Amino acid sequence: MNELNDKSEEFINLVLSSSNAVALTGAGVSTESGIPDYRSPGMGLWEKMDMSVVSLEGFFTDPKRYYSFALEMYPIRKSAKPNPAHYMLAEFESKGLLKGVITQNVDGLHQEAGSSRVHELHGTLRQGVCLSCSSISLMDEAMERVISGENPPLCRGCGGIIKPNAVFFGEMLPRVPWESALELTRQSDLFVVLGSSLQVSPANVLPDIALKAGAKLVIINLTPTPYDGDADLLIRHKIGELASLVLQVFKARISD
Repeated sequence: MNELNDKSEEFINLVLSSSNAVALTGAGVSTESGIPDYRSPGMGLWEKMDMSVVSLEGFFTDPKRYYSFALEMYPIRKSAKPNPAHYMLAEFESKGLLKGVITQNVDGLHQEAGSSRVHELHGTLRQGVCLSCSSISLMDEAMERVISGENPPLCRGCGGIIKPNAVFFGEMLPRVPWESALELTRQSDLFVVLGSSLQVSPANVLPDIALKAGAKLVIINLTPTPYDGDADLLIRHKIGELASLVLQVFKARISD
């Protein structure tokens, strides 16, 4: 515990001494909210399901198959709430210490925790988009219709098929959040990776861009990443527990 206390203090010092801190978050931030990740050995979703279910080609071929899968996951996603890691980043932002969160997650938990500068590289499962007219709707409403037997759910306006407004395999990343992420990273003086194995392209190039811009690098992840050797601070610990401690110490520090 002493080592964790020391690393928490070191992390807070790095945040407080920075002027352009940026966070990159991956699935490991949301697993402690009950949302399973994709790649953990023995537990990841890809060991339990066919990845083609969430491919663009697979969705176009058989959207009913996707929604059958989504139906199983919906109660988990619906009940998920932000954990201390989400609240820690929101607290840093509220104090002007974090310029933004770049996330690979699609669950919307950063916004629910209070973060407002969130750049969702892979879109969001909280919205649906009509494949015919491009209108945006709430996925909760679409999923309630799936539960009632409407599979796939159809656009109320034009009758087109609704797809979650998240990036599926074979689909391009949305341009605006990616360009914003690049700009934030190039301007950062502290780049914090939380809960990402840094295996997924193109987000895995961001730490390299930050390092080349002269930023310090913090990696908080349970498993090794390709950038561990470049990190100024490496913390291999459960993110929720670490974040709880960081929040406690941080609030005590700024109230003194």
